[in-house]
Amino acid sequence: MNNAPSNRSLLWLMLGLTLGALPHFYYQPIWVAIIFLAMIGWRCMNIWRAWPLPSKRYKKQRWLQLSIAAFAVTLLLLHYGNLIGRDAGVALLTVMLGIKVTEIRSSRDFYLSSFLGYFLVVTNFFYSQSIGTAALMFVVVIIMTASLISLNDLTQSIHTKFKLKLAGKMLLQAVPLMILLFVLFPRIAGPLWGLPDDAYNAKTGIDDSMTLGKISQLIQSDEIAFRVEFADKIPTQSSLYWRGPVLWHTDGTTWTALDEKQYTANPPEIVSSGEIYRYSTTLEAHNNKWLFALDFPTQLPTDEKTHFTQDGQLRSDDNIKQRIQYQLSSQTQYTLNAGHDEFLQLALQLPENQHPRTQQLAQQWRQQTTHPHEIIELALNHFNQQDFYYTLSPTPLSGDTIDQFLFETRRGFCEHYAASFTVLMRAAGVPTRVVTGYQGGEINPINNVLVIRQRDAHAWTEVWIQGKGWIRIDPTAAVSKERIEQGMSMVMPLTMRSPLLIAQSQKLAELWQALRNNLDALDNKWNQWILAYGPKLQKEFLAKLGMSSPDWQKMVAWLVASISIVLLIISLFIFYRRKHHDPIARLYQTFCNRVALERGISEGPLDFANRLKQYYPDNAIEIDHITQLYINLHYGNQSASIEQLKQYVNRFKPQK
Repeated sequence: MNNAPSNRSLLWLMLGLTLGALPHFYYQPIWVAIIFLAMIGWRCMNIWRAWPLPSKRYKKQRWLQLSIAAFAVTLLLLHYGNLIGRDAGVALLTVMLGIKVTEIRSSRDFYLSSFLGYFLVVTNFFYSQSIGTAALMFVVVIIMTASLISLNDLTQSIHTKFKLKLAGKMLLQAVPLMILLFVLFPRIAGPLWGLPDDAYNAKTGIDDSMTLGKISQLIQSDEIAFRVEFADKIPTQSSLYWRGPVLWHTDGTTWTALDEKQYTANPPEIVSSGEIYRYSTTLEAHNNKWLFALDFPTQLPTDEKTHFTQDGQLRSDDNIKQRIQYQLSSQTQYTLNAGHDEFLQLALQLPENQHPRTQQLAQQWRQQTTHPHEIIELALNHFNQQDFYYTLSPTPLSGDTIDQFLFETRRGFCEHYAASFTVLMRAAGVPTRVVTGYQGGEINPINNVLVIRQRDAHAWTEVWIQGKGWIRIDPTAAVSKERIEQGMSMVMPLTMRSPLLIAQSQKLAELWQALRNNLDALDNKWNQWILAYGPKLQKEFLAKLGMSSPDWQKMVAWLVASISIVLLIISLFIFYRRKHHDPIARLYQTFCNRVALERGISEGPLDFANRLKQYYPDNAIEIDHITQLYINLHYGNQSASIEQLKQYVNRFKPQK
């Protein structure tokens, strides 16, 4: 079957392709979207205004199409450096699929574009596996399937509503097999198979370096960093310090963590006390090795390859390239390396010939007292009593950023206070380091899960005191207690927490927050039961179903047996329905029995009708009427009556 597709089927196809490509435009260069939409527009104008398409007849259009393709490939090479990898590959597919639409002339071209469109749907999950993405792609698949139904509706008599209904019905019929494959197909540890390294780039969030103004850039990010579900009591907001990278070295502008090779095998000396908090953390992929934990965890996660560094970082052996879940227990009262710390000299390091005014202030305090506690108190009082302000939009700094902040602007975010406090302490001879991570979080009242977003990113300090070890000091609390005691959401203006129009009304803002909470709770369930269904969860689930010690051989055997049973049940149901409850199928079978040609097992009614019309040209009109009535009744559920079909079949007398 190589006839030209109808305009209606082409419009269905282009709608599906456009919706499938739409999410990619957020990640790709703007010119990818322009080229794709221009090609779709060209084909639409061919349908509506008879614009010529590229062909041997229209050579100018052919050269234009080839030039656009060459131009697009050149831009891709310049932008990505190659055509290999997730980003470059998906961008190439998007552009070429748009160009392919301009040369669809046969059913073969249509099928090829459709199958590439289905693959384009799959590529969306390289970027996001959220429930929203899944819902949108489900709609796209229905539209793509409807385009194939429209392609095979030669008389274009099936109504749009019934095309969509039939496409949805076909997808729902595939759900049992989909569930079996999802549950029983052997899971492979790790992220998507063979996904290139660029799939994990450009992750927003905390990293192992800090400059003044860097963390404050995250204030606009509503992305979820991780979720925490406590087994019992939730600590107070002021105790929710989620420990991440520890920064030791500064060049005067940037603070960095130790290289992994600098750590020895010695674990940190931890003595914990107070109430134990047990919790489960669902950490989003960030392509780094640290795991965030309530300060301070009492043991390593049992089901993850992790280790403690000497400065108290909880790190994974491998980069976190997919969402993971781990269980921990923590105590918020502890002493860390109280006896000695081999890195104390690093905690006094300062760049030469920098921060002269800051060092002079620290030396003044040092002359007043040599006791670390009193020096700390002087610094905190300085922040509290002088004109320092906590701001979400700090003034950009240049030159000697520490001196400029402490003595000129005095307006900063958490990293400004942590960095300047550390410099003051080191200049006064008190070993100090910067700790980055997150502080606080927002409890979702729907499921009582604590949600920590990128905007909760925070920096604080730890000072080392003989006999007491490393003690957390958060200089931000001296300037803005609300940030620590009530969380970031309470210090952010309403316009930053809600869309602008909604923020104008308190009632609408509350409704918006309630909607967000419900969607987030749903998303959390999706993450835990669908996306987190890996090898470990699969084995646990199958064990509950009675499969002892499930391995891949057993799972494949169960999968084959289950699919066979489902297919057998479906076959019996179809056979029983056709035999006892489907007068439409019986009438069509009567029609088939009256002709000399035998209908193939996999031959559709339209293909069979085309063969019959070649064999019985004098009966072509009758064959078309009977075939279309059958399709309308059997697939489209249209208004044509069974009586009409019965009359046509009874009157049908094939004439060779």
